[in-house]
Amino acid sequence: MKILFGINNDDTAKGIAEFYQQKYQEKIEYKNVYYFKQFIQELASGEYDRAVVLEELEKFPTNNYAQIDDYLFKNIDAMTDVYDAKNIVYVASDRRKLGDDYLAKLFNMGIYTVLTGQDRTKGKVAAAINKPFQKKDVKKYYDKVAGENIYNSAEVSEIEIQRIISYYRNQNGVPDKYNEIFDRIAAQYTDEQLKVISNFLPSDVKQYLSFNNEKYKSLGVNTQVVETQVQNDNKNIQNNVKKVESIPSDNVKPQKRIVEKDANAIQIKKEPEIIEKIVVQKVPTPAPVVTKVVEKEVVKNVFEVPKDYKKIVCFVGAPKSGTTFCINAIGTYLARNKVKTAICDVTRKRDTYTIYTYDNEGKRAIAAESMKYASNGLNEPLIYEKLSVYTGMPGDDRKQYNSSVVIDTIMQNNSVILIDTDFTTPYDYFRLCQEIYLVQDMNVLNIAQTTMFLRELKSHGVPMNKIRIIINKHVRCSLTAKDIIDGIATYTSYDLKMFDELFNSSTIPYYILPFDQENYIKYIEMLYKYTNKFSSFSADFISNLSKIINAIYPIGGIINSRAETYTPQKKKGSFGGIFKKSSATYNNSNEGTYEKEIK
Repeated sequence: MKILFGINNDDTAKGIAEFYQQKYQEKIEYKNVYYFKQFIQELASGEYDRAVVLEELEKFPTNNYAQIDDYLFKNIDAMTDVYDAKNIVYVASDRRKLGDDYLAKLFNMGIYTVLTGQDRTKGKVAAAINKPFQKKDVKKYYDKVAGENIYNSAEVSEIEIQRIISYYRNQNGVPDKYNEIFDRIAAQYTDEQLKVISNFLPSDVKQYLSFNNEKYKSLGVNTQVVETQVQNDNKNIQNNVKKVESIPSDNVKPQKRIVEKDANAIQIKKEPEIIEKIVVQKVPTPAPVVTKVVEKEVVKNVFEVPKDYKKIVCFVGAPKSGTTFCINAIGTYLARNKVKTAICDVTRKRDTYTIYTYDNEGKRAIAAESMKYASNGLNEPLIYEKLSVYTGMPGDDRKQYNSSVVIDTIMQNNSVILIDTDFTTPYDYFRLCQEIYLVQDMNVLNIAQTTMFLRELKSHGVPMNKIRIIINKHVRCSLTAKDIIDGIATYTSYDLKMFDELFNSSTIPYYILPFDQENYIKYIEMLYKYTNKFSSFSADFISNLSKIINAIYPIGGIINSRAETYTPQKKKGSFGGIFKKSSATYNNSNEGTYEKEIK
């Protein structure tokens, strides 16, 4: 017999296998994996007679049980798509009881072998492997739900509805494309889903479609609208507030009453997909700055950092822009100021492996396994002068690591996590961090590649308000930092026909690290001699670096640590498609990632 285990402890899987072999006198082959995606991939191979999965296989970055259950259900559902549900042994968490709503869903999927409470032992698991439960054995717990439809065919996520509304609003009240847009939507959704969507469309769109679109009319949407007036607190402006209550058809469950304020403040009962709601636990508010008077009129800024203050920051940039350089410099300064700091390298090249393991084979062995250990909840980093380094062998598959477990493990042992990333790093790291520092040098040819990455990042649900910009290796010339920021702010296709505004260039925080030939020489010598000392760099560089450091984790040492912003000025010239903005109306991609075509 060949068994696939999805258990977050190798010793436990081994113990179950040994218990089974001893009791049933049958030799078994087994494999253990550590996250759901890999479990599903293994099941799809068709090599396994039984599958044992622990509900708590992965650590969850949230305590919201509704979101956790949604995530679990989708993974279990995917398992049953590629594997016989009757051969799955499901070891439930402590909070489960036979007959509860979640386990009822598993029952209706054909998963009958579920272990709860005191049955979650090696012996009980081995017995279940030997003889899985039959439907008749557990049917009594689920009589009330047997045969119930576990899939909500009328379900539409909040994000999807927001994007559809945004798309319509981008038409600026011109109804020419209302029909075309709705027909495209209708081709992607069921009639039940279209009825849900229709309730949230702007009133002018509803009115137009009710007279001009045959598909919309066939839905039989009947909404009751009650107009009320709401007083704006700050301005004496009245806004229409509509209470919308759907009238269900015979086959559709009634929708709950939803209040819509100009279709902008939509409240939808369904929880969004968990991947869109990833949060980091216990992230406090930024450290306050307290002003104290010291001797007469001398004023000093004193940073009071809470004991539980944690910061998770990603650094990303085009190749050779200086991302790793920035991380090493910042990490070194924080560690030397007694801040528990970690560098987590999830780039393809893994330069940190080379930088920090130059002189010792033992260091290389530790570094090579540090990310793997962190992914399994074990904190075994490479320690380099009070700096914790988590990396791996260059070229290792980064998808094998559980990103949420990696971050959780590192966060338990450090106050600041600096994540070294590139344009191929899994998106979960960008979702889990609080800030993303985009490193851009003076090479304008990198901007197109950078904006393409940011656009892709945004389409995967990463908010653009996390972005901060570092202009690295800056030199004074006709190309200014403001020009570069304008170039990065908007994605423009290579044929100059498609564009998407990524963020507001006038409000984005940015920092400048000046280029200095002497600093460059010192950095080359640092790499050659395998040292990591930035204290000898120029005062101008240190001052500007301190601004970034204090923005990440306030340690003092400078007068003003705030990032700069600017008001864009109208330019007389441009650099073609990189910096030139189209005269067409922008789509603010904060409301969706739809594009406009330049006519």
